[in-house]
Amino acid sequence: MMIIDIRKLKVQKCYSGEMEFSYSAPEDLIEIPFVKFSSPVSVRFSFELYEDDALEINGTVSYTLEGECSRCLKETSTTVEGELNALFEPKKVGEDYVYSGGIVDLKKAVDEAIMASMPYTLSCGDDCKSIDYNSEPINK
Repeated sequence: MMIIDIRKLKVQKCYSGEMEFSYSAPEDLIEIPFVKFSSPVSVRFSFELYEDDALEINGTVSYTLEGECSRCLKETSTTVEGELNALFEPKKVGEDYVYSGGIVDLKKAVDEAIMASMPYTLSCGDDCKSIDYNSEPINK
């Protein structure tokens, strides 16, 4: 559920609340070689609908990455959590997100939260030995 219907919230007189859903994020959000999402992204947030029909959301995105350690190439995984904060406005003003027709699409905000929280590398841990490039030569 990446869509919030502002009109429906207003009819139900629901001006604040919490939402949670899973999202199968596109793999192209990951810039680390040989790494992928091991499960859908979990999206949790609270929302507040203001009198001017602006919608503010604050919450988290969390996901697990799996693949090769960027240092030693051992298979590993890590769980990442990032902040999701966005203001959606029905008009094109400022640098916030905009929406029209009473429908807010969260995809861009969620994708940006995932990219902002994405680590630069995947590590198997603090005790990673890395690859020893100074080992004995192959041809003796």
